Amino acid sequence: MAFHYANVVLYEKQHFGTAKNIASEEPNQIDVFVNGPSHVFYGVNPYELWEQSGIAAYNLTTHQQPLWSSKLLLDYALEHQQPKLIVLDVLMATNFARPVLGTEQGTNMTHLVMDPIPLSLNKIRNVLKTDMITEKGEMIFPVILNHSRLQQGLTDYRDFQFAFTKQPHPMKGYNFTENVLEYTEPEVPESGTHELPEPMEDVLRDFIEYCQEKDLPLLLIKTPMVTNTEMYEQLNYIGEIAASYGVSYVDMNHLYDELGMDFAGDFADSGHLNVNGARKVSRYLADYIDAHYDLPDRRGDAAYESWDTGTLHSHNLTELRTETDWAAYLERLQDPNLLSVIVAGGVDDSGMCPEGLGHCSGTGAYYAVLDGGKTVSSGADGKNPIETSYLFEDLRFEVYASDKPADGTSQMARIEIGETGYVVYDSDFLVVTYDKDTRTVLDTVRFDTADGLRGSRKF
Repeated sequence: MAFHYANVVLYEKQHFGTAKNIASEEPNQIDVFVNGPSHVFYGVNPYELWEQSGIAAYNLTTHQQPLWSSKLLLDYALEHQQPKLIVLDVLMATNFARPVLGTEQGTNMTHLVMDPIPLSLNKIRNVLKTDMITEKGEMIFPVILNHSRLQQGLTDYRDFQFAFTKQPHPMKGYNFTENVLEYTEPEVPESGTHELPEPMEDVLRDFIEYCQEKDLPLLLIKTPMVTNTEMYEQLNYIGEIAASYGVSYVDMNHLYDELGMDFAGDFADSGHLNVNGARKVSRYLADYIDAHYDLPDRRGDAAYESWDTGTLHSHNLTELRTETDWAAYLERLQDPNLLSVIVAGGVDDSGMCPEGLGHCSGTGAYYAVLDGGKTVSSGADGKNPIETSYLFEDLRFEVYASDKPADGTSQMARIEIGETGYVVYDSDFLVVTYDKDTRTVLDTVRFDTADGLRGSRKF
């Protein structure tokens, strides 16, 4: 037990990916696993599949995920879930695998998959029989590699808490980005093939055969990317391999028109989609799964509440910063991944306060902290300024609200997060909304009491 705890404390958790999160999902709820590297992490949003078709999907992703480790991660996930479909992005069977073949980089990328998997006979067996894993000792006992993180001061309190808390991934393995890089639509060869780098054809075949042995339906895909002819021809070659096993294969690089891909607006870089591209790919994938597989629609099932709340968060990532209606904004703050601090220099009795917003009545300075829409701290004072703070994990929110500032000119409200400050004057509500997942401020807005509590982001 102590050895397991040491492993959990010391392995790197701050990278993206869901190997470290999958055990925190409720067992036997996930119907679709989407395996693969960061092209999945940025390219498939499970909440789009949920919202469109009620598909309970989850991305089993890590950075540059070596294909041999995709199988081992899936094998671990099957200890917790009974999926009805496996989707694999085939990027790491192509030339993209070359940097991880027999290299230190490949070992490091395999660690991202294997370190979160608890020590067990199955883990030992899988590592020992996987020829592509050369550093077998440290892969079974990652503390051999990771003990230096403690010596170098690279751990913090979250590392020590991780073993005792559930840490589900708030986006079910999707990463949101609005970055845009413009490209010219590539010419993708409809025919012509190119062999895969050694030994990736064997590794791909091994993954396919593993799924067939487990009686798991498998769908191979490749999300849109901008690359060279050889790579596109390798993707064509994978289509031939899939056909030889009777496995479905969807190379979306042949479906730009059907997807409605916009090469000026849908890519964060040549291989990673932004939120616009991911929306198109995810909706197409949902339609394809609907048409070819008999999966249940889980919408309306109370056991799947995390998909509903996650969908709200997915919408908030793009829509919260444009919301200007006070009541609608507060409704959006029901998102359990958001922490909001509300401050006002002066609150009157004119109906500014919605029901349930703690202490918001009467006149004077006011503040509230909402966690997932629930008031966790609040206060009001009709005579004196309010000066207080709220600690979330290791981040302190400093709050100041005054009905009568020293210079007598106007009311004032201020929120400080670290070295960043936000301030409004008069009796407006100032709201700062913090994303607990990304640990960044998602939105800052003032609601003007002189304009029907209309939101503005002009300060």
